[in-house]
Amino acid sequence: GGNNLWVPISYRSIRVFAPLGAKVVSWVRPSEGATPIDGFASFEVTLADETGHVCVEISGFQIKRMTDGLDFAQPEKADADAVALGLEQGEAQPLSADEQRLFYNISQGIRAEEGPLALRRALASGLPQVVVSSLDLPGLVAQADQMSEAGNNDDQSFDRPDLDTEYEAPETDIEKTVAGFFASLLGLAQVGVNDSFFDLGGHSLIAVRLFAQIMRTYDVQFPISVLFEAPNVAKCAALIAEQVGGDTTTGDDVPRADKPAKHRHLVALTQGDAGQKTPFFMVAGMLGNVLNLRHLALMLGRDRPVYGLQARGLIGDEDPHHTMQEAAADYIAEMRSVQPHGPYLLGGYSGGGITAYEMAHQLEAAGEDVAVLAMIDTPVPVRPNLNRRDKAIIKLHEIRRKGIGYFGEWITARLKWELERRKPVTGDSNSGADFNTHKIETAFRAALATYDTKPWNGPLTLFRPPLDRHWKVSNGQWVSSEREYVFDDNNWTQSAPETEVIEVAGDHYNMVLVPNVAVLAEHLKEIIEHSEQVDQPAPIDPETAKWLGTAAE
Repeated sequence: GGNNLWVPISYRSIRVFAPLGAKVVSWVRPSEGATPIDGFASFEVTLADETGHVCVEISGFQIKRMTDGLDFAQPEKADADAVALGLEQGEAQPLSADEQRLFYNISQGIRAEEGPLALRRALASGLPQVVVSSLDLPGLVAQADQMSEAGNNDDQSFDRPDLDTEYEAPETDIEKTVAGFFASLLGLAQVGVNDSFFDLGGHSLIAVRLFAQIMRTYDVQFPISVLFEAPNVAKCAALIAEQVGGDTTTGDDVPRADKPAKHRHLVALTQGDAGQKTPFFMVAGMLGNVLNLRHLALMLGRDRPVYGLQARGLIGDEDPHHTMQEAAADYIAEMRSVQPHGPYLLGGYSGGGITAYEMAHQLEAAGEDVAVLAMIDTPVPVRPNLNRRDKAIIKLHEIRRKGIGYFGEWITARLKWELERRKPVTGDSNSGADFNTHKIETAFRAALATYDTKPWNGPLTLFRPPLDRHWKVSNGQWVSSEREYVFDDNNWTQSAPETEVIEVAGDHYNMVLVPNVAVLAEHLKEIIEHSEQVDQPAPIDPETAKWLGTAAE
């Protein structure tokens, strides 16, 4: 209402039963059991034809209220002019060759009056894939190939963006090579040795290519998460030189940058205000990497250091941990090199919450205090299996909904499961920048099966997305679309009676990504700050504070 615009954010699942006709009837209702969150709403949506036959079911459809930059008082007023949209050149400085080429291509694009007709013709073609373009696509491809072959030069790259760091040219051979990698992958004319990969617009997909190039050039394997510790050319070059040997000094024989501290598991995600507030430690999920926790760390780490804890064996031939106890002990050892004593602030995403749970037990046994133990949609180690009665109820639901076709689907799914189960396990073929995800997952699942979930009487906060209540079975219980029993507390209260549950936006995967992560971060900050009103932060030792200043961006 008012001047607020509600925009779609995500959905849990979409099931399509029949094609949509020319006229559609919709039935929209609030998601059952969803906890109200200010600024968010969740709905179940059913789309049917004029006769009432259900065509599409959408579960967990989430929308978010937007308030910034909207002015509905003047509905005819344009949101932006042609210059802001990149359709015309303004009075700014002269354009580079690439920008001139971009403006020309935009000017030759499909016009508003041509779009509907082009869309109708594309839909009427009956082809599975259609490309509609007003430009010479083969010519554009050839142009891109020529730019790629030419490499990185001023005529085919954008200017270096305006950063907080001053431009400083690379000097050593390794620095020059790595700076070339940065520049070519990010499409920039030049990259300074102190320019942050993330500030330059880098993301995980580019990071994979960057470390693949480093692997091919220097035969050095680094996990992508090393970018948190060495986010610029100087620090990446120093790490490479440490492995292969080489010059890491300037012409005056002064080290270009301090070497990041060596940690196998600990990754400095954000620097925060080193030495002032207690660090927050987050254990990565089941696959062991911390990349998807970066957005949460940035929102939490404006005024405190935030560390990720990644799995052993992510890269190379190192054997992963085979028990939760072993992993927790190794994580604690590195964590205490940063913060020797509590109170500790611990968290874990997904399966990483179980490792954080074990860490809390080991710290408590050592006489340390755990002020915060936060789980981000963490399941209990061993979930209860569906009983035969509930399996039969689910099958009955599906038969009523899909008819005889359900049996064909069930047989196909069963055969696929059997083939996957009998498939021989082979090693991962890593490019030098990828993670050993299969090896890590296999070891983690084996560790879950043997883990003894001891009672925890301290604080525990569970953050979870809206519940996936898919099938109602016996005794009023619900089963999710993943065929698992649904519990409001993910079944943790039986082991941790002080469990507090906070529902946040998104689903299991995108709750830690923008924009949903903003809700999670705000609640988590409140939990942490509340704990600090009781417990004073433990100071960080001077050596760690120095490392934070050089190893994190």
